[in-house]
This record gives sequence, structure tokens and C-alpha cells, in this order.
Amino acid sequence: MDHRQLRFLVALAQERHFGRAATRVHVTQPTLSARLKQLEEELGTPLIRRGRRFEGFTPEGQRVLRHARRILAEFDELYAELDPTSGPSGWLQIGLVPSALGEVSSWVPKLRQDYPALKLRLREYTTLGLMQALNDDEIDLAVGYLDVPAAEPFVAQPLYTEHYMAMADQQVTLPAPLQWADLAHFPLYMLTPDMQHHAYIRAQLESVGVVSESVVEADSLAILATLLHCGKAVAVMPERLISALPLQGVHSHALPPLEQAARVGLLWKRNERQSARLRAVLKQFSVL
Repeated sequence: MDHRQLRFLVALAQERHFGRAATRVHVTQPTLSARLKQLEEELGTPLIRRGRRFEGFTPEGQRVLRHARRILAEFDELYAELDPTSGPSGWLQIGLVPSALGEVSSWVPKLRQDYPALKLRLREYTTLGLMQALNDDEIDLAVGYLDVPAAEPFVAQPLYTEHYMAMADQQVTLPAPLQWADLAHFPLYMLTPDMQHHAYIRAQLESVGVVSESVVEADSLAILATLLHCGKAVAVMPERLISALPLQGVHSHALPPLEQAARVGLLWKRNERQSARLRAVLKQFSVL
């Protein structure tokens, strides 16, 4: 077994596709498949469920994958310690809920400026998917909702409370001041029901007697904002996200605060030894 085999396994977990995983680690697909098959033979157990395409990991594969992520993190940490003057380096895996995109985009430039050897990989998740990814070491840091049961096992640092605005194409006239009940008169674009943002908005609408069904749903707020040009509809967006979306031809109006506040913050595992990459990011928020 060598570290390249482990990197191939992690790449497959990230891409869920043999061809894309091979491209990610800069080898041919036959090479990647052969090295992973060799790893299975060395460990004496199947790790990957194969059919006509990638079908997931066996229970043994899931366990090996968790170890592989930790081992590779230690490799990256070792290289960073051998040259401490270079600062934190390698990939920091950050997971976020879609509504946190505006927040993350505001501090990525400073991280890149302060730590030029640090590389960032960002992925959007549902809230439950985010917590599972953090638990499985698929990501190093999460930016998500704090007031959910799934967040309880992790260390949390509150960042802000979400405030919402209704966004629409310029051809759509929104009343001012805008109330939640006013949204009953417009078609709604919303995140899919598995997203926590959807749950917050749906609960708020129901609390004021609005029972309108969404007419378009997506797993990305950026997608919804773009689609507003295609119809006379309204999407409820976090205030912090609107400034980060480079959109023209839309306008937005503030909505009253939610009855149930939606707190967003940083979440990470309670480990005795944190990587230099994670420590660098947490230092930006005076967590350490």
C-alpha cells in the first residue's frame, strides 16, 4: 500500500466516477482502476461496489476511506512542517450550506493573501450532508446552521444571524415595505426541501398564513437567482449572499426578521491535533 493508492480512493469518493477521479489525480482510468484493485487485493477485501459504473463503497471501503483521509492529512501536515517558513499549504476542504456562499466569498481573498501556499476546495451540501461530511473527515471545516440537532457533536463558532430579502426580476413590482404575507401573491423559487434554508422559509411563511407552493426548486441559491430572469417570480435570499451574486436586472427588498432565528457559524471536529491549514483559518476568526 502506498499513499497514491489512498489518494486514488479519496478522489473516487469525491468524484463518484472512475473517469473523473482519474482526471483529478492525473492518471488514466485503467491505471486508477488497477491501483485500486491492487489495494483491495493487498487488504484482502472488496472496497468498491462495481457494476456498469461506480456504485459506492462497501462497509469495509467506507472504513478504509476514513483512514485514508486522515493519513493523507498527516502527509500534507508533514510536508508543511518540513518547511515551516512557507506557512500552511495543501488543500483545505470547506463544506458549506448554499446560503453561506456570500459569507465564505467575503473571507476567501484574505485567506489567499495571508496564506498563498494554501489551496481551498469548496463544496455545497444539505445541512445533514454537511454534518456527515464533517464527521467522516470528507471536509475539514463546515459553514452551516448551528441551531440544528446534527450540529451538536461539533465545536461551533457563531458568525452571524441570517436576514432575508426577496429578490425578483426588475419587471416584478414588490410592495414596500415588504411583509412575508405579501409573498402569497407571487410564484416562489425555493431551495429543495432537503435544504435547511427551505425549512426556515417554509416555517416562516406558514406562520403568517402563506401556503403557496414553490414553482421552481434547485439545490443552489445561485441557480435560483439566475432563473429569476425567466419568470415573474420571487426568491428569498440571505442578505449576505445577494451582494456576492454578480447579477444584473434584479432588485431586492428586505423582509422582517424570522420568528425563529437562523444562526450560521463555523463547525469543526474536536480533535486534539488540528492541521496547520485549519488552525490558519480559525485564527482569522480569533477562535484560537
